[in-house]
Amino acid sequence: QQQQQDNDDDDDDEYEDIDDDDDDDDNDSTWILYKDDDGEDQDNQLTYHHTESQELKDLDWKDLPNFIHNMDYDHLNSHERKRARFENQTLLSIRRKTIAANAIVRLPYKGSSVYICSQNSFQQKVDDYMARMGAYKLIHQLNGVNQNASKKCLIDIVERVEIKLHNLLRSKSIAKRQYLAMTIDRSSLILNYLYFVPETHKEDMPVRPITICNDGPTMNIVRYITPLLWSIFDQATNCRRFQNGAIDVIHAIEKYAQMGHLKPGTLFVTFNMDDLTTSFLHDQTMSALKRLLIEQLQDKTIDGLTIDIILQLVHLVLQNQFCVYNNGLYQQIHGGASGLPLTMLLTYVNLFYGQHSELMKTIEEKNEFFGRYREQAILTWHGSKDEFRTLIKKSIHLEHTRHLVTMSIGSTVHFHDVEISQNKNNNVLESKVYYDPNIDTLPNVSDEPMENKSKQFYAVLYRAVRCCSDLDKFHDERRHIQISFLTSGSTPEFIHSGIELFFLELGLSRCSFSYLLNEDEYRHLRQCIIQDTELQMELKKQRELQNQHTLFLPCPKWIDQKQLADYKKRLKGWWKKYYGNEPQ
Repeated sequence: QQQQQDNDDDDDDEYEDIDDDDDDDDNDSTWILYKDDDGEDQDNQLTYHHTESQELKDLDWKDLPNFIHNMDYDHLNSHERKRARFENQTLLSIRRKTIAANAIVRLPYKGSSVYICSQNSFQQKVDDYMARMGAYKLIHQLNGVNQNASKKCLIDIVERVEIKLHNLLRSKSIAKRQYLAMTIDRSSLILNYLYFVPETHKEDMPVRPITICNDGPTMNIVRYITPLLWSIFDQATNCRRFQNGAIDVIHAIEKYAQMGHLKPGTLFVTFNMDDLTTSFLHDQTMSALKRLLIEQLQDKTIDGLTIDIILQLVHLVLQNQFCVYNNGLYQQIHGGASGLPLTMLLTYVNLFYGQHSELMKTIEEKNEFFGRYREQAILTWHGSKDEFRTLIKKSIHLEHTRHLVTMSIGSTVHFHDVEISQNKNNNVLESKVYYDPNIDTLPNVSDEPMENKSKQFYAVLYRAVRCCSDLDKFHDERRHIQISFLTSGSTPEFIHSGIELFFLELGLSRCSFSYLLNEDEYRHLRQCIIQDTELQMELKKQRELQNQHTLFLPCPKWIDQKQLADYKKRLKGWWKKYYGNEPQ
């Protein structure tokens, strides 16, 4: 049997793939564009911006000296060892100064810089956010008679969820398989907890809430119903989901243009819903979701679940968003928890099927392009800016979201890490990689850290070719990549060999390595990337189809090889006993 961990499990989750071939081996420079775990869970986490290396996840700033003292330098050469010791001394110096100044150190929401400010200043930012948004309601301070309130809260949520699922099963409103998929795993159950990170790329550097909820009591319900709801939303709005951000959106819009849909004077519109995700009104969103289900489900069910049951399950999740923060128990009464896949779905439903339903009808009638990637949506508009703004003003509940959604419209827009435009002179679609000037980060193809630099270098070159619509843009991006890697410590030899390997794999001759590519070579290079993108998309579809007939079973990460062999042997025995000669 194949084995797979849940799509949005953290690296330190209890389970792993028993057939893991260690694809991320440091000696392997192969980069896979469409991984098997690029599901809706992974796609819709809001915490994807804020990532920490595994070693630092549970490290307290106070324990830094011990952590540095116990570091292993054996695998480093003399130059790397000297540099590591210098950087460690710098960290210890920063630690001493921050302690003396009563300051704190935080990783930002986006980027690779470090944010330092006084504890009082940071707490004031948190208090301001809490008061301004009104999304979190204090239930108890966890002291005195209420010191065990969080434990009681978790017990109460578990009881409510289990009673609800049991009653649905007993009334045959859900099947046994659905009950098992949504039921709580008590062995890894943890109440959600909340913390805040600075948004250093924004003016005044406000804070953003991050809710850790991967092991929360309603997570299995969310994991089951969210893909079902996304399929309904996408079908209702003709929305395309981009799994790989810039690469996918360029691929999709180029196909749209090749079909003759991109007319002269086309405008592009982007929506950023970052703030709306944690602030949408529950009643308003539930009404929009109900209307979506009624209008789209012809037989009033999906996967055997009726509209009423789906709404009950979503309501159960929203009403049980409790978390611990700063020794207090809070309930989130607006929006959804960051990291909860359902949050993004409800945000899109709220905005595009609730508030902007007229807009959705219009873009469907006009055959406009509409796509999504995480908290950003993009669409085309064949009309004037004034016409679009007039249509937007017809939206309902606009006051609540006026400052929670950022909209941009023009012949040139930025969508995540890509710039898209239409040349006014020849009406040709143009694109290139985009870097936010307010975010200090090394070029990357994802917001997850990529420890293997060879893979990362290959990946950013791959993205550069796919996203840069002409040779000049590619040369600019290539220079940016080279400078970025040099300033981050890579050697010229590493960069040269990386470019050489990249060109060789894509069929270019060695004579291209030392000189700038010509137009014909770049067209060939880009066509190879386009064909590879389409091939990988097709292979992923085939794997997804195969996975529909695959049974996935949990396996502890800490299991040793002998136990793993016994585990597989027992599985084969059980299969033979209960399923006879059916293929495994």
